[in-house]
Amino acid sequence: MKILLISNMYPSEKDKTYGTFVKMFKESIEHNTNDIVFDCCFIRGRSNSFIVKVYKYIIFYFTIIYKTLFTKYDFIYNHQITHSAPALRFCRCFRKFKLVMNIHGGDIVTIDKTSEKLLSIAIPLLVKSSLIVVPSEYFKNIVLDKIPGIVSKQLFVSASGGVDKNVFTHLDSHRGLTGTIVYVSRIDTGKGWDVLIDAVSELKSKGKIIGRRVLFVGYGTQTELLEKKIEELNLLEYCSYLGPKTHQELNELYNQADVMIFPTMLHESLGLVGIEAMACGCPVIGSNIGCLPEYIKDGITGFLFESGNSHELAEKIIDFYRLTEKQRDTMNLQSIKTAHQYDSDEVSQTLINKLKEM
Repeated sequence: MKILLISNMYPSEKDKTYGTFVKMFKESIEHNTNDIVFDCCFIRGRSNSFIVKVYKYIIFYFTIIYKTLFTKYDFIYNHQITHSAPALRFCRCFRKFKLVMNIHGGDIVTIDKTSEKLLSIAIPLLVKSSLIVVPSEYFKNIVLDKIPGIVSKQLFVSASGGVDKNVFTHLDSHRGLTGTIVYVSRIDTGKGWDVLIDAVSELKSKGKIIGRRVLFVGYGTQTELLEKKIEELNLLEYCSYLGPKTHQELNELYNQADVMIFPTMLHESLGLVGIEAMACGCPVIGSNIGCLPEYIKDGITGFLFESGNSHELAEKIIDFYRLTEKQRDTMNLQSIKTAHQYDSDEVSQTLINKLKEM
């Protein structure tokens, strides 16, 4: 089976954290079957230069058009559906082909006019797709509500490649508190990094953050704002920005951390980073929004708080550190148990079976 795999996000040698979910998807499929061969069309790494970005997209679109029109594939598998939609719509004018669209949160829950326009271009492709892959039951319902013309039988739930247990794993049979709290996400609008900083500021005023350290990990457009706010609130003693990290580095960090904070204000389609943390035995305090409540069970695998409410987040952090050692151990074990439900091999094999049915 030959598949053209398309994504405008994929890691490069210089930018190893960009689009890692697509890389993990590809490698997991290849690991679990010899029957699928990928031909790939990617944009590798981020570009800060507008001119370079435009150049990359011109090459990206040309490659999609050339491969789609002049090479025979069993079907085309498209990640990040909106950005490649113009090229695929063009190809549909000249050739019929089977199309699998893998939708991620930002594709459908758009936040700007450009995204809305690209989504409108992608909708006809979605309606006529052979299969639409979504990361969660929650997001399946979002897609059905938002996109007219799509029927339930087109949709297939597959958890974004799942969690690779060979990368994200609990390293110690028992560990005590280290005082380390981690945030792992983009440093962008809506991801809640500022909510966490406000919570830390409140904890400082109450004397509840002494001896603890909050580590911010990720890449985004607001890293300077993050560092500025930490300094303005006099939190340099308690907060540090570490930049982006590889999956191997994240595994070590999760195993050192007491808890991960997932303070997003967006309707996440899955939020795989939270599950990766749990696979390492690191409970998650997350926003009660989007798909997060599907795996963050309040008081069992972590705690939930009202999205955007820094005061409630501060209270949940206090609640976590009030847990007894036995309660923390139980929460760690429940987190690991829940994450096993998203094992990448099982997720990939189920998707492979579905693709073979096509």
